[in-house]
Amino acid sequence: MRAIHINWTKPFFCKKGDVPYKIDDFDALTTILSALTWRHFNGDVKLYTDRAGYDFYASLGLLNLWNGGIDVDVLQRIPDNINPKIFWAAAKIFALRAEQSPVVMLDTDLMVWKSLEEELKGVRVAAFHSEPLETDCYIPFELLKKRPGYMPDPDWDWTVLPSNTALAYFGDEEFKRSYTDAAIDFMTDNQEMPMEMVSQMVFAEQRMLSMCAKKQGIPIHLFLELMYNGETNDFTHIWGAKDIARKDEDFHKELITSIMEAIQREFPSYRFQQEFLDYYHL
Repeated sequence: MRAIHINWTKPFFCKKGDVPYKIDDFDALTTILSALTWRHFNGDVKLYTDRAGYDFYASLGLLNLWNGGIDVDVLQRIPDNINPKIFWAAAKIFALRAEQSPVVMLDTDLMVWKSLEEELKGVRVAAFHSEPLETDCYIPFELLKKRPGYMPDPDWDWTVLPSNTALAYFGDEEFKRSYTDAAIDFMTDNQEMPMEMVSQMVFAEQRMLSMCAKKQGIPIHLFLELMYNGETNDFTHIWGAKDIARKDEDFHKELITSIMEAIQREFPSYRFQQEFLDYYHL
């Protein structure tokens, strides 16, 4: 089963300016562990990135992680009318559109510790878990920023729960195409900044996924019945830990140590490249 990792550097440069591209050490380490666990339990993993991302990974000696290949063209062609400040995860949609189903979309900070083959037999769409609507992320359509004249699909059900796409499976090519087309349509020429910097992206990526599936009568299989809380042996997702690590140096060190120990314990044949160790002072 093929999975895709996605890393679009344009949001970084929009935020940081004309500086060398980089990612945090824990992000680099989880990328390694995410790729290795997927390869061990499930199959090929492919990287979608742009030229700056490719050059960065190459400088660290990481290109051999992705046994499914590396694509540097699709993300380079994301149109300029997709605002990377607002739609910082838009690359996931464009990479997904470029792939042929069946395919798994896998965040680089998520590790899958089991085979998903049996679980996904007969499944057309799957997501990591559902999310509650009662948060500041998922706002009413009337409050969403959108381009002038944009109209949502009249058949969408606005009561369905959004689907977290840190891990998502698309086994139906027609559905994948209709979902990505709808998401790209919403993002195109949508240039007004949201106050909370989240609502427009999670609408296009996660809420729209559930509404498109409901419209087509496709049930979404959930890998977890409840939102991820760390209490599972099948998945590890460090998304919530990253903000803590950026603010707490002691936690940062603990996180780095635990990820490196997991890599060495579970994949003893893996060798960190010296360029990687030197860059992160490990």
